[in-house]
Amino acid sequence: MQKRNVVRLLVSLSLLVSGCVRDRIRPVTHPEPGEGAPEAEAPVATRAGVVPGSPAPGTSEPSAPPGDPAASSDTRPVAPRALVARYPELTGPPLPELSVKSFGLHLGGGAKDEDTRAAFLRQLEHGFPDYLECYRELETPGKEGTFGADLRIDAQGGRARVEQTRTKLSGEEFKQCMVRSIEALRFKAPPSGRALMVSYSVKFSWR
Repeated sequence: MQKRNVVRLLVSLSLLVSGCVRDRIRPVTHPEPGEGAPEAEAPVATRAGVVPGSPAPGTSEPSAPPGDPAASSDTRPVAPRALVARYPELTGPPLPELSVKSFGLHLGGGAKDEDTRAAFLRQLEHGFPDYLECYRELETPGKEGTFGADLRIDAQGGRARVEQTRTKLSGEEFKQCMVRSIEALRFKAPPSGRALMVSYSVKFSWR
């Protein structure tokens, strides 16, 4: 009887020791979902459907205070402003315009009829654009005055030859230009069949 009690005591001690050992080396297991484990709280930004760091729906992003460097780095396009006239409208009389006109015509050699005179005058007035260009060569721009020339037209017609000039407008380049312009014109043969001397002058003026 005493021997049996000793055996029971030893078995009980053995079971007690083995139970303590199992408790010490029991593996730690993670609870499966749905087994009562507490659910981790999701970030507010994720649950709200917005990117973290951006303002929540229904709220506006606070503006940068004046002088904040962040405000000067904004690269968003700015709506163009209406253009404002830089200068007021100029008023006043128009600038004068240079003009040239025939100032005198005399035909020598007995050509006295009006038709012959008108024909030579029309031909000489064909040179008006060139005469105006010659005015640019004046030594003193802005002057008004006349230019006259005596020119010879041969019996067969053709180009005239300037033999003498008369003018108070200064500038040798101006005079040479006027001579070239007149001598570039072509004339019909004089009705008399002889060489003809023509005295012609023009007037430059501002209007």
